[in-house]
Amino acid sequence: MTTTDYAQLKAARELLTRIPLPLDVEAGETPGTPYTVTHDGTAEHGTATARTLLAAMARQLDDYILPRSASVDNPLTIVVGGSTGAGKSTLVNTLLGEPLTQSGAIRPTTRHPVLLHRAEDEAALSPERFLPTLPRTRTSGMNAGSQALPGLDPKIARALIPVTTSALPQGIALIDAPDIDSVSEENRTLAKELLSAADLWLFVTTANRYADAVPWELLHEAATRSIAIAVVLNRVPEGDEEAIENDLRRMLDEAGIHAVLIHTVTEQPRDESGMLAPVSLAPLTLWIRELGADAPARAAIARQTLAGAVETLAGNLQVLAAEQARQQAAHQSLATIVAEEYEDALTTIDGALSDGSLLRGEVLSRWHDFVGTGDFFRSLDSTIGRLRDRVGSALRGQPAAAQKVEDALESGIHAVVLDAAARASENTRTRWRASRAGRSLLARLDAPTPEKNAGAKGDVKGEVQSAEDIFSAAVAEQIRLWQGSVLEMIREEGADKRKRARFLSLGVNAAAVMLMVAAFSLTGGITGIEAGIAGGSGVVGTKLLESIFGEDAVRRMATRARTDLLERMADLLTEHAQPFTVVLEETDPQADAEDIHRAAEQVQAIAAEMSAQSQTTQRQTTQRQAAAHTNGTVAR
Repeated sequence: MTTTDYAQLKAARELLTRIPLPLDVEAGETPGTPYTVTHDGTAEHGTATARTLLAAMARQLDDYILPRSASVDNPLTIVVGGSTGAGKSTLVNTLLGEPLTQSGAIRPTTRHPVLLHRAEDEAALSPERFLPTLPRTRTSGMNAGSQALPGLDPKIARALIPVTTSALPQGIALIDAPDIDSVSEENRTLAKELLSAADLWLFVTTANRYADAVPWELLHEAATRSIAIAVVLNRVPEGDEEAIENDLRRMLDEAGIHAVLIHTVTEQPRDESGMLAPVSLAPLTLWIRELGADAPARAAIARQTLAGAVETLAGNLQVLAAEQARQQAAHQSLATIVAEEYEDALTTIDGALSDGSLLRGEVLSRWHDFVGTGDFFRSLDSTIGRLRDRVGSALRGQPAAAQKVEDALESGIHAVVLDAAARASENTRTRWRASRAGRSLLARLDAPTPEKNAGAKGDVKGEVQSAEDIFSAAVAEQIRLWQGSVLEMIREEGADKRKRARFLSLGVNAAAVMLMVAAFSLTGGITGIEAGIAGGSGVVGTKLLESIFGEDAVRRMATRARTDLLERMADLLTEHAQPFTVVLEETDPQADAEDIHRAAEQVQAIAAEMSAQSQTTQRQTTQRQAAAHTNGTVAR
C-alpha cells in the first residue's frame, strides 16, 4: 500500500467524525435510501441502521484497516470464534499444549477475549499498533485448572487479556473470543468486533450446531469482505465424520465460502487438564506451524482480508453517502419551514403597518383626541397655518395627549408582533410534526436541560419569567426605542434654522407622534374604506408636518421610520425563532454527501488495486508451495 493510499484511508476515517447522523429520518421521507444488505439479499433501512453501520466502520478502521495497512508484516491474527459450548477454549488449550485460557461448563465461560502470542511479537501487538480501542488487562496466576486462568474474572472490565506463550510460532497471534451467541449482549458485541479485526477466522462449531443461524450470519458477513476462514467441526460422533463434514462443505459452497481448512474432531473425553488428545488436532497444529514459518503465505492472507475489508468500507461509504443526502435534505426542509414561517410573520407585521388596521380602535380614538375632528378636515387646505398654531397651542397645554397616542401605537404594534410570532412558532411546530426528523428535533427542543433552567430570567420581584414573557418585554422595549428614534429624527430635521420657528410652534412630541402616524398612512397601499379610516386620520398630521418640513422630507422621514421599525421587528422575530435555529445548528449534518461519495470512490479504487495485488501474491504463494512440495517428493 502506498503512502497516498494510507492517507486516503486516514482521510476516510476523519470523514466519519463529520457524519453525526443527528436526524431520525424515515426511509422514503426524502430522496435516497440507506441500507445494509443481509446475506439473503434483503435490505435493512433507516437512520438507526446507518448509525450502527457508522460506528462499526469507525471501529474497524481503528482496530483493523489502518493498523494492518500500516504493516502487512505484523503477526497474522487468528480469532477463534463460535457458538456457546462449541469447545473453543478447550481447542485453544489443546493447540498450545497447556491450559492458558478458561474453559468449562459455566456459560458464558470466556467473558474476556484472551490474546495469545509469542514474546517476540509483543511490540507488534501493542495497543498502539493492534486493537487500539480495546484496553489491555494483565492477570496473574496461570496455573492449569485455576480460576485465575484469564477470560473468566467478572471483576475485569471490557478488556483484552494478553498472554505470552512459546507454543505458538512467531508471526501468529490467537484470540480466544467470547461466544457469538452468548446470553450476554456485551459478549456478543465484543465477539463481532474481534471478528471484524481478524485476519483469519477459525470458526469452531459442533455436529449438533453447525447449521445454526447466528454463526452463519457471521460467516456470510465474513465472506462478503473476503476474510480467510478455517473451520473446526468439533464433537462429531465417531463414524459420522464423512457425512457431517460433507454436509458442512455443501453449505459452505452454496454460501460461496471457500474455507482454507476444514478439520473434523470426533467426540472424545478430555484429560485431567481439560484438554483433548493432541493427535486429534495434529492437522490443525501442523497448518498453524507451517503458516508461522511461511511469511509470504501469512502476508497473502492478510492482504486478502484487508482488501476485502477495504472494499466493504467503500460500499458502506456509499450507504452513508445516501443516508447523508437524506439527512441534508431533511435538515434543509426543516430549516426552510422555519424561514418561511418567520418570513410570513414579518410580512404579516408589514401588512398590519400598511393596510390601516393599526390605525383603528384605540389608536384612532387617541388620534382624534389629539388632532380634533370635524371642521379641521373640511377647511384643512386653506387654514393649515392656523391649524398648526391651534394644535401646537393645544398640545403645549396638554402634553399628555401625544403620549396617549404613543401608548396606543405601542400597544397596537406590540399585539401585532406577539400574534405574528406566536403563529410562526405554532405553524413551525405543526409542520415539523409532519416528519419523523421534525418530531425528533421537537423532542430535543422541548427536553428539559440545566442550560434551559439556567437561562430563565427573573423579574424585579424575583419571579421566573417564561420565554413568552421575556419576548413580550423585548418587543415593548424595541417599540419604545423606535419611538425614541423617531423623536430624535424630528429633532435633527427641525434643527434647520428655516424650519425652526414653525417646528417649535408645533412642538417636538407632537411632530414625532404625527410622523409615527404618517409612517403607517403614507404607504400608497390604502384605498376605499381603509383610506377613510387610516389615510383620512393621518392626513391632518401629514399636512401639518409638510407645512413645517416639506412634502419630500416628510415622506423620506416616514419611510425611514417605517423601515427602522420593520428592521427592529425582523430582529425580534430572528430572536423568537432562535430555539428552532439553534437546534438546527446543533444537528447540522456537517459533511456533504458528495464528499462521502467521492471518498467511497477513492476507497473503492484502493480496494481494487489491493485485490489485484492480493490475487497476484496468492498465485505466487500457491506456485511456490507447489514447487516446494514437488521438490520434496523428488528428494524422497
